[in-house]
Amino acid sequence: MKIIKQRWVIYLIIGIAFGVFDFYYHSYLANILARQQVFTPSIGGEIIWLTLSIGIWLVPIVPIAIYEAKISKSKLRASFASLLTWCASIVFYYLTNAFQLAFVGSSGRLELHISNQNNPFFWENWGNVFYQDIIVAGILRWSVVAVLGGLIIGFLTSFIYLRFIANR
Repeated sequence: MKIIKQRWVIYLIIGIAFGVFDFYYHSYLANILARQQVFTPSIGGEIIWLTLSIGIWLVPIVPIAIYEAKISKSKLRASFASLLTWCASIVFYYLTNAFQLAFVGSSGRLELHISNQNNPFFWENWGNVFYQDIIVAGILRWSVVAVLGGLIIGFLTSFIYLRFIANR
């Protein structure tokens, strides 16, 4: 029983770490592609951007789904492990965004930096941004994708593993 709990905590930690990583990865990716002049207004540039920015989300859950399927022999548990990982990633991606806005700063949202807390509208601005951008437009909207995508990809990955690879 202890091994089961430890496994799920590890999935959660991987999700948290990936969410923080992915927040910074997108900025890095945009800078690299801009320097390489790959991300130009073209279909090829869009395909590269989508592949690198969305495809990276498979990196944490495919191995987790395979590992969970290998250990538990369950497609359902592998699906839930993927769902948990992606949901944690979404939450911590947007919490990292909030941290960045408040403590590091963003050139487009300087009014949200903590150094402006004496501004009479600081807390009102933060309340609106946190609720509308971080919670509603961020965490809640993308959690639906994380739940559905995590279940589907976790199930398909574990199905392929259990059906075609584990039985060899």
